[in-house]
Amino acid sequence: MGYQLVPDDISNTISLLIVLLATYYAIKIVRLSDRFEFVALKGGKAPYYIVAGLVCLELDRFLDLFTGALTRAFGYPITATLNDPPAAVSAFFVFLGLREMYTVYIDKSKKRKLPLSTNEIWQVEQSQISPA
Repeated sequence: MGYQLVPDDISNTISLLIVLLATYYAIKIVRLSDRFEFVALKGGKAPYYIVAGLVCLELDRFLDLFTGALTRAFGYPITATLNDPPAAVSAFFVFLGLREMYTVYIDKSKKRKLPLSTNEIWQVEQSQISPA
């Protein structure tokens, strides 16, 4: 009995490669903080949380790709039980990263001047229309 390629294996392989590339670039971005004072990296621990989320997502994609082999080796109940938690952990780390970014950026950002209210706009337009 040989290995039979199924469409799910193709999509899992593609997503595995994409997440691997995303993880590579995320780590490169985090490493920029060693050399540059980069605004995006002032998010505290946010970049590290997001990289941890990508690593967990990579593990999830890997387990999805090798579900057949893992089922034969360990049985379906164990494989099905351990297959999806890395995706939940990934989502949790990405959530922590985004929350950290939001908190830091809210604290360190300058507020923009609020747009004019409707009455102020009307007064400005009226003063420009009426002859002096």
